[in-house]
Amino acid sequence: MEKINKVVFIDDDEAATDFHKYIVDKMQFAEEALFFTQEEEALKYLQNIENKYDFPDLIFVDINMPKMNGHEFVSEVMDIPVFNQQRTIIVHLTSSTNIEDIKKSLVNEVERYYQKPLSKQIISDILKKDLNIDFPAN
Repeated sequence: MEKINKVVFIDDDEAATDFHKYIVDKMQFAEEALFFTQEEEALKYLQNIENKYDFPDLIFVDINMPKMNGHEFVSEVMDIPVFNQQRTIIVHLTSSTNIEDIKKSLVNEVERYYQKPLSKQIISDILKKDLNIDFPAN
């Protein structure tokens, strides 16, 4: 079964991170999965990637983080020279239902916005719709 090369999760909520690790482990849809609980650490990792083909295929980023919110994080990612918006799908995650967060996501050209925690079905749908990979949710 076809897999993506790399997925990255950035979320300061350790319980959500643990749950997403569990889902990723169960689904096995990525060759490599990285999880960051500190946004600065994740940004530094991404900024140090030198080749666009090493950049993650899929990035899930929490909107409400303590030092840099998800909108600011995405703006920084979009300034990374090897970032390619056609190759990397960015998904905003939140536990909030604030409509302003959705509006800010759209301004940042992040069209994918999901409530936490993710489910296998949501990940399967993202893979199918955005990356043309038919990966079953079960």
